[in-house]
Amino acid sequence: MKPFEVEVSSKYGSPMGRRDTITSGRVHLVRVRMYDHDYDKGGAYWGGSPSLPLWCAYNDDGAQYLRAHTRANAKAQLSDCTFYR
Repeated sequence: MKPFEVEVSSKYGSPMGRRDTITSGRVHLVRVRMYDHDYDKGGAYWGGSPSLPLWCAYNDDGAQYLRAHTRANAKAQLSDCTFYR
């Protein structure tokens, strides 16, 4: 399961985003699909930014979230990571 699919909502509502837990290593990089323009699949709130998609770099150690126009721009922000195809 991808980190952004983990349910995070509670009786107090949705949290703002998710915690970044990796900064290097070999990672998968995927674009996060948004629901109602502001929420990921697990219910975390990211705020509306339709012009900048949300990306998730993740591996077994955790995940890092970032906004970038393209996958190449997202990869450039993660200079200490290598990527699976």
